[in-house]
Amino acid sequence: MFDRYLTATYVEGGREWPCVDCWGLVILARRELFGLPMLSDFGAVTRRTPVDMQRAYRAEVDRALVECRPGPGVIAAAMRGAVCIHVGLVVEKEGRLRVLEINPRSTPSLPLLEDFEARYLRVIYYRDRDLSVAP
Repeated sequence: MFDRYLTATYVEGGREWPCVDCWGLVILARRELFGLPMLSDFGAVTRRTPVDMQRAYRAEVDRALVECRPGPGVIAAAMRGAVCIHVGLVVEKEGRLRVLEINPRSTPSLPLLEDFEARYLRVIYYRDRDLSVAP
């Protein structure tokens, strides 16, 4: 089920399969795996434009997302203070929660949720705002 996503190539600002960045992987995989609506693609906003990236992140959270507990289909936002520095998608594999992620320094991976959390000071989880029940 997840093998397809583990073949992606990291491309800054990538939003078309198989060339994606962390946000591109999240928005494509959550739609394909969980049937959730497509979120904003942020256009040319990337980690290389940090002020624009934070504005886009805040706007998308305010528009479409709400904090929740971790569960399949939920977005994991890694934070440094109030700044989102990375995102991944929570999935379940072999009965364990994992985070599907990609970054410039490694191939796509599926670390256990607790291993993903251990790499960051804080992780915030988000689900779609219009869902009546959190996953």
